[in-house]
Amino acid sequence: MPRHGSRAVDSSAVEIKYETDEWRCAPYHHSRLAASPTPLIIVLLVGVNYVPLVLFTCEMGVNAGKVVVLVIFHLLVGLMFLSWLYTCCTDPGTPPDSWQRQMSAAASRGESVQVCRRSGLYKPPRSHFDSVTERLTLNMDHFCPWVVNTVGFYNRKFFMLFLCYANLTMLVAFIFLCSQITDMWPWMQNEDDPRWFPPMVNILLFGGALVTDGVLLFCVVGPFMVFHFGMATRNETTIEGGSNPHYDVGIMQNLRSVFGRHVWAWPLPLYLHGPDGDGLHWPTTGPTAPDYQRRSTPTAPTPSGVTRPAELSASPVPDP
Repeated sequence: MPRHGSRAVDSSAVEIKYETDEWRCAPYHHSRLAASPTPLIIVLLVGVNYVPLVLFTCEMGVNAGKVVVLVIFHLLVGLMFLSWLYTCCTDPGTPPDSWQRQMSAAASRGESVQVCRRSGLYKPPRSHFDSVTERLTLNMDHFCPWVVNTVGFYNRKFFMLFLCYANLTMLVAFIFLCSQITDMWPWMQNEDDPRWFPPMVNILLFGGALVTDGVLLFCVVGPFMVFHFGMATRNETTIEGGSNPHYDVGIMQNLRSVFGRHVWAWPLPLYLHGPDGDGLHWPTTGPTAPDYQRRSTPTAPTPSGVTRPAELSASPVPDP
């Protein structure tokens, strides 16, 4: 097993370490999901909106405009749940055995490579060790309790879509409920006709939905989404912040490394072709990173000023 922080490492030790620990590093496990209250919280938040927006509206009577709103609301809820499920169940990515062997061969030739101090594995650029899942994760952003998984290279798209569709769902509900206050208020207070709940409960549910949506949309989830989308446009992560500006290769190419090469697939919570790249090699805006840290085979048109080396070469790499 390699020493933490060492440069020259025995290849067989690395392979055994990686294969032995792989079972401990599953990105998703039923025990983690069962121990998390997140699914119940999400269902409750959707239910808070579903009662006044769907049940009350249907009982009051619907027209063409309300039908359109109800269809959009259910579509957004479905996309939100699918994005959340994909974020939970998609492996964020770890350095593959082939890359470990490649770095072991480079180390045996006396070349300088990074080693993760926590796992003892060779450390690709922009990867970090997650203490919750006990794995070295490619392009790790953070461990998110809402999705019971680490957000990394291969599932960051779904996490961002989850935030996007959650905000759109709350926005549609908030606007629609605000527009229906004058009609729903006397309807909710009417005690002559049977309702789903007593008048006071109806008012509390309606007001609770408005307050919950307003607070989450404008004070919590909304700003959180803006923060993460802003980082994606600059090719940053929560861990790195702005410490590596040389990875900013333009907004479109930055977003392709998260959402994939095909723009039409960006809003779909489906894996399809995956993100652009392999999570191991990253293009830069100049010769500020060692060559072997950059993508060796271009997978998209190279923007002006972006460096994409053709071959692997050795360069000293400090272990942070």
